[in-house]
Amino acid sequence: MKRLIISLFLTIYALGGVVGQNITGCLVDDNKAPIPYANVVLLSLPDSIFLGGVVTDDSGYFCFEKPDSRGKLVRISSIGYETAEFLLTKKELGTLILKTATMMLDEAVVVGRRPTYSLKQGTLTTNVENTLLSSLGTANDVLKRVPGLQINDGDVTVFGKGTPLIYINGRQVRDLSELEQLNSKEIAKVELITNPGAEYDAEVKAVLRIKTVKPVGEGIGGSVRTALQKGELWSNNQQVALNYRKQKLDIFGSLYYDKKRRIEKQEDLQTVYADQVLEINGKSRSPLSLDYIQGEGGLNYQLDDKSSVGLRYTINHSSSKSSVPDNYEVKLDGAPYDHLDFMNRMNGDGDTHKVNAYYTGMWGSKLGVDLNIDWLYGDSESNQNITEHSTAEGEQTVHARSASRNNLYAGKLVFSYPVAKGTLKFGPEVSFTNRHSSYVNKEQILEDSHSKATSDNQSVFISYDVPINKAYLSAGLRYEHVSFAYYEEDIKQEEQSKDYNNIFPSLSIFFPVKEWQFSLGYAARTKRPTYSALRSDIQYANRYTYERGNPSLQPETEHNISFQTMYKYVQFSIYYSYTKDAILSVTYPYKEDNLVTVFGIENISKWQAYGASLSVAPKIGIWEPIWNFEFMRQVLEGKYLGKQKHFNRPAIAASLTNQLRLPWGLIFSADISCSNKYHSGYVLNKANMWVDCGLRKAFLGGALNVSLQANDIFASMRNSFINYGEIMTFDKWNYNDSRQVRLRVSYRFNASRSKYKGTGAGEDEKARL
Repeated sequence: MKRLIISLFLTIYALGGVVGQNITGCLVDDNKAPIPYANVVLLSLPDSIFLGGVVTDDSGYFCFEKPDSRGKLVRISSIGYETAEFLLTKKELGTLILKTATMMLDEAVVVGRRPTYSLKQGTLTTNVENTLLSSLGTANDVLKRVPGLQINDGDVTVFGKGTPLIYINGRQVRDLSELEQLNSKEIAKVELITNPGAEYDAEVKAVLRIKTVKPVGEGIGGSVRTALQKGELWSNNQQVALNYRKQKLDIFGSLYYDKKRRIEKQEDLQTVYADQVLEINGKSRSPLSLDYIQGEGGLNYQLDDKSSVGLRYTINHSSSKSSVPDNYEVKLDGAPYDHLDFMNRMNGDGDTHKVNAYYTGMWGSKLGVDLNIDWLYGDSESNQNITEHSTAEGEQTVHARSASRNNLYAGKLVFSYPVAKGTLKFGPEVSFTNRHSSYVNKEQILEDSHSKATSDNQSVFISYDVPINKAYLSAGLRYEHVSFAYYEEDIKQEEQSKDYNNIFPSLSIFFPVKEWQFSLGYAARTKRPTYSALRSDIQYANRYTYERGNPSLQPETEHNISFQTMYKYVQFSIYYSYTKDAILSVTYPYKEDNLVTVFGIENISKWQAYGASLSVAPKIGIWEPIWNFEFMRQVLEGKYLGKQKHFNRPAIAASLTNQLRLPWGLIFSADISCSNKYHSGYVLNKANMWVDCGLRKAFLGGALNVSLQANDIFASMRNSFINYGEIMTFDKWNYNDSRQVRLRVSYRFNASRSKYKGTGAGEDEKARL
């Protein structure tokens, strides 16, 4: 491995030449805001021969490497701005200003606007600042309008990639409630990377980077926000955030409280085709409650213009309660067999403490350094009190307690250094995790379990990004060593305890062709089972259904190829993935008792999937629609009733979001989402559709924002599916109280975001916990 890394270093360095005196500059608009993705052309005089061209980066910066000595004129153009020319009298042009383009059409004035979406170097950028997206409310509302993203009940997924790693200003988001806490007016842009490089953990298939607007003002600033929501029950949340900024010192803190109440309705039919056909028909109406509190505080100190240090502490507390009454009608070969009155009362509590310390800066004039150290501690407990009355087997009471305790220590060090025309990045990352879990059943219907899992992860990566004419190439390697140990009753289980050594390559290339932008990428990834999935206990659901983990699960390995293209406001992408040892949910009989079904998790030898997406986001007067269309199909077979069954029904989904600028500063939105019936794993998801709409307005120069939102107006959103096992089906219909009306009010004063630059370490282990 050492020889491989050294060889790669030497090869990359050999590719470069000696860097000459460069031509540099920075491009801004009338308001001094940077202009990214502008075309900058170097010309000769007096014949205007084309000598080279570059594109400005996110900060408006451009650079001609080893420019032609005949270059005497720089011409700059960008959509929405007037083309400008600058005589080249010195190598450093400094800050250049482009004027906004204005055209008269009869009596209407059309002002050029910065495009909302762009694709550059494999990153899909959604510009939020100074667009209609900035008035949506929260980061969650913005992400709903990013092509390729899906937001469902607070969960974020990327088309064809699953759950992304999310950053806000370089700091990894470990709690998705932060997206609800972040005001859309504070967001500058959102970057979606669907082929992340070797810098990221091999489990990361997509990265979402949210960058906020530049902080302004010193002294005390902050925001206050409250939201009230009504479905069948009332819910609410509040947030207070304060920030003190003075010269190089930045101190921040926030407190967030969320109280969720809802009614969940469910009907299900479980059919087991054994020696006799068992049918279990259930129906429930369950009140659920969740209380969540998050407190956070920290500070940053700017050592100099290029270096800063910081510390952040976060504490989370959650508590939940639910009462699930079920009535089950049980038939055996079509004849009544049992009637089961079932009540499951559950309550749970959990606390998590997180500390992140960071240093970021420059050593010398070229070597960039980014160091993050993390510690996480969490414990949780859940108690079940189940009472059952069965006409066939009498009464039964089940008391069960599940508990877990986690410790994580992690560190990540990233160096960056310019080599030839590109940038070389390299560094190590380490983490150590210790998790204890237990399951105790008072009545001993199921065996008690006490287990421990430890994971010692060590990795090193190297990557190189380099522009080649108008193209941009990114290549990298990541080596990971994982030592996993599993214990039951403090006795190490050698069969489940294993060491893994893997190398994960990644490669992507971006290239523009006139107004078209293209990106092609390949990456090898892995997915390790969560610690919850690795538990050994069997947990009680009801008399006929158990749930269990699988400590023998192996990590899955995925090879993914993706292609993206964008033309103006149209974006298209396709992908193909091949996964070895894929982790899927399965069902099977419990021991010799065919009347009891176990829901578990297993590895399968292979799983394939491919798909395509199309996004269209024009601006038509006061109307700004975004139309998303997605197609996805898996290639999978499995046994069902003694025969091979294909689970290949494709998914076709569409979301149509619409925003209209109305008089008096009002903004109206209407969104429609729908999908067909499709397979995912061994599950057939049923067709789904819902409609949302909203109205919002800003007051006091944008400091006060009020929005009224109606979600799932027709109460048509469902989480319904059919789960297939070898000898059974589980057919579920579920309505999760999604028809709701929400009023949200927020106020900001002396608004300034924290300068915190910590990015975190050991993020894959945190996600598994």
